[in-house]
Amino acid sequence: MQQIKTMLNDNSAQINTPCYLYSVSRLQQNFTAMKAALGTQVIVSVKANSNTDLLLRSAHFLNDGSEVASIAEFQKVVGGQATRYVNNPSADKKFLRSAVSGKARIIVDNLAQLDIISEIAAKKPLAGLVLRLNPVVLKQFNCAHPKIRPDQFGMDWDTVCIAIERCKANNLPLLGFHLFKGSYSFEKSAVATVTAAKDIIAEFERRLEKPISFVNLGGGFGENWQQSKFDFAAYRAELSQLPEHITLAHESGRGLMANIGFFATRVRYTKQIEDQHYVICDGGIAQNFLLAKTENTLRKLNTPALWQKEPTQTKAACQFVGSSCSKDDVIGKQSDEHILPQPGDVMIFDNCGAYNASYTVSPFLQLPAATTYIIE
Repeated sequence: MQQIKTMLNDNSAQINTPCYLYSVSRLQQNFTAMKAALGTQVIVSVKANSNTDLLLRSAHFLNDGSEVASIAEFQKVVGGQATRYVNNPSADKKFLRSAVSGKARIIVDNLAQLDIISEIAAKKPLAGLVLRLNPVVLKQFNCAHPKIRPDQFGMDWDTVCIAIERCKANNLPLLGFHLFKGSYSFEKSAVATVTAAKDIIAEFERRLEKPISFVNLGGGFGENWQQSKFDFAAYRAELSQLPEHITLAHESGRGLMANIGFFATRVRYTKQIEDQHYVICDGGIAQNFLLAKTENTLRKLNTPALWQKEPTQTKAACQFVGSSCSKDDVIGKQSDEHILPQPGDVMIFDNCGAYNASYTVSPFLQLPAATTYIIE
């Protein structure tokens, strides 16, 4: 944050707003810390932040693998040294063929995908397959596993058994299985998932009639996982009880990316309607959908940091609104203990590195996309 304010002090015109600013060094710190905490591989979920420049500058240390969910994402990470994983329940034949040609490992969501892959494998070698398990499987193998919100992803155990048999029959390179239990799910279910994984591995290998080599235990890390009280040492001890011949991995998008990014927007106008102050900015919901919190039942809006073009001391509560002509385009607020921004000032929102850019729908009104800067 201070580095961004210094850049604005040096030459405010060098930052074209609205914009995202990303820190590669902070991403590297997060990746190193997560690997140390877990003691496993850490696969980056590209959908959390698919900025090409950021991915290229980080490729030398994000070397455990990347998970992509579209052909466009796949093309952004093709050519790197890290293993690529393709994971999308709607991946069609074109996408799957591209994944095979690009020597990616494919996370298989359903039997229909497996049939397509089997057809492609008759002509091209596969880098490896991983079966995606629906979270209901965890409860089946560990009745004490915490309840998980139902979803449409992966396969139940009966379908997994069919998939294993088809892989055997078609001599497909089945590496292991993949789990994902939803956002923010890691801490409440991590140990119970390992308990279930022990028996799942054993049953997988019994049915496959040979060892598997890879298990992705999922993610679900929050933005502030490094400040949590979760006992990672005890968790690593649990993981050490899994078979040594298996490469273990976790995946993360938000846990790696959230705090590396900032969203900056300039104040165009200020106005007052009765007792309510509004600060109208050049960026909003069209460039950062998540800040508007429209998907939340209770909208707990963020308070940005302020860079002042000209010093003022007037304080007032206000709401920060964007330029989309939508009533929902409210991206932040502040209390009356903060200085009231003026035209030309820059508002800087932190923790905007994950999903804030990639989960934003921009075509409405044909408003300009946010510029991106790498701040190192």
